[in-house]
Amino acid sequence: MAEYSIGEYTQNMFDEIWSFPDYDYEQDYSEVFKKIDDPAFFKQFSERLLSFYNEILKSDSSADEAKTDLQHRVSKAGISLISRNTISNWFSGKAPDYGDDDRKRMFAIAFALELSREKTERLFHTVFLDKAFNKRNVNEFIYLHCICNKKPFAVAEHLINELPNLVEHRNPTDQTKQTQYLADAASRKMSEHDILEFISTHQYNFSLSNTAAKQHQQKLLDRSTIGIEGTPGLARQEYERRRFELSDSEDTGGFSGKNNTSIDFLLYMIFNINFVQEKNTDIISIRKIFSRKEIYNQFPNKNTLSNSKSSSYILRKNIILLSFYNYWVNDYLERKKEGDIDGFTAGLNDVLFECGFSPLYAGNPYDWLFLYCSACTTEDFTPLDRFRGIIGQDQSIAN
Repeated sequence: MAEYSIGEYTQNMFDEIWSFPDYDYEQDYSEVFKKIDDPAFFKQFSERLLSFYNEILKSDSSADEAKTDLQHRVSKAGISLISRNTISNWFSGKAPDYGDDDRKRMFAIAFALELSREKTERLFHTVFLDKAFNKRNVNEFIYLHCICNKKPFAVAEHLINELPNLVEHRNPTDQTKQTQYLADAASRKMSEHDILEFISTHQYNFSLSNTAAKQHQQKLLDRSTIGIEGTPGLARQEYERRRFELSDSEDTGGFSGKNNTSIDFLLYMIFNINFVQEKNTDIISIRKIFSRKEIYNQFPNKNTLSNSKSSSYILRKNIILLSFYNYWVNDYLERKKEGDIDGFTAGLNDVLFECGFSPLYAGNPYDWLFLYCSACTTEDFTPLDRFRGIIGQDQSIAN
């Protein structure tokens, strides 16, 4: 698996996981919410962007100075992907939506600053909280080629504009190539004709964007819902175990007789605080629970888990939530035979790497939430109990 260095900031974020009192499920999680909401703890997007900007340029610019400088660089390079208003908003505190359009805008910044491949990857990892260069996305393949070969944005834009004119190659490469093969090809020096010829010859491979991630998400969903190899889904197994352990053995959530292999049922189980506490039985909007956009934006739900055309940003969030549930519900069902935060983190990072995504990053509030919960296992309560307790937290207490 690829190795990622842990900077002082990231290490501090990880260390803070262990600084909280040993809560039990009956206590409030106000300190957790305060920590997540604290801009002095988790840097806001604008702060992350400014820190990166000053680090790369070895400057000490204010947000206004950096905004003006970047707007000038974008204009000088003839880059239309990112507007002056967007740059102004990003430096003044408005976070992006982290979707595909904003990924393109981050590449625009990379071109404007004439970043190397390594610095572009750092821009995405520490500022955008995602991995750069999806090599099976043909646009990002072109960005990678141009950045590796120090070609200006105008060349990348021209190549992308030529893509609709490509015809099906008479000698296509139908075999699936490893992603590293595409990465190596992108880094080679090629003329514009040759790079378009390569894309034309490998159109099948560029149609496989996020295939590994989609397959792994489906595997996690199947294991959790319908089950595998004749074994009931994990959600159904947990439901039966939890019901048996309740003193009244009643269906507290009203799901009796309903489809226990559905995504609805899985989400009911993941967020079901009825098995943890009796108050706040209505699951409210994630946005009302968490103020950080990195958490609530595109938080996994029925729509994101059912959409076959989800972006890489959504897929990564889905896989983290599903992996968290799969790992810790297995631990619960097996009576805590295998679970610890190190095992969870290592296993999930391997999956994220195979899917082409960035590893768990303690500087990302969404990732940190699941790392924190995974560190909270005790003899009496599982990380799932912790997670459900946070989701069901009474915000009048938390705030």
